[in-house]
Amino acid sequence: MDATQTDQAPEAAPALQEERTARHLRMLARAADVHMEIIEATRTEAVEAPQPGVDYGQRIAVVTRSLRLTLLLEDKLSRQAEEKRKAAAQREAAQEDWHGLRVQLAMMAAAYEVSGDGEEADRREAEMHERLERPEVVEFIEASRPEAVAALCRRWGYPVRVEQWLEMADEAMEELGFLPPQGGEDAADPPEPRPAAAPGRRPRAPDTG
Repeated sequence: MDATQTDQAPEAAPALQEERTARHLRMLARAADVHMEIIEATRTEAVEAPQPGVDYGQRIAVVTRSLRLTLLLEDKLSRQAEEKRKAAAQREAAQEDWHGLRVQLAMMAAAYEVSGDGEEADRREAEMHERLERPEVVEFIEASRPEAVAALCRRWGYPVRVEQWLEMADEAMEELGFLPPQGGEDAADPPEPRPAAAPGRRPRAPDTG
């Protein structure tokens, strides 16, 4: 996978989810239209050519109840989609506001991932802190949006697994309170497993004070 594919990977899942939600909303809208067509057809038959023994009021009542459920589901799905869009916008804004910290945590995640043991992890941690504190690196991170992580991985010889490093950084930032929860779920709920986040030591936030 090249750098472009790596950088675009995190956008794929939300885009597919939005497309699926939009499709479901279109289906519900069409279902509501079908209900109205049945109601109109029932009214026409009842007025112009009523059939003996047919309770048109009951027929319309049944269709109306079904229509009401369809509209309630459409409204619920629309609200959920809007809440997810707002949550995603808030998360993206926070990621942008804390771009420097996010990149630093992502690089710490990369350092931990390639470390063979605790001693090597400590050495790489100290080395990474020293690198990230250099004024030219701080300036580069601020100026290189959004490709800073990929560029630093190539510069320092770390695997260019941008999605994984940023996801681990985002997990740490959520725990530290810098990012709202993914998808806007209740922060008190237990976090869902994240396959991309490697097991082992969690990157520690660099000293920002």
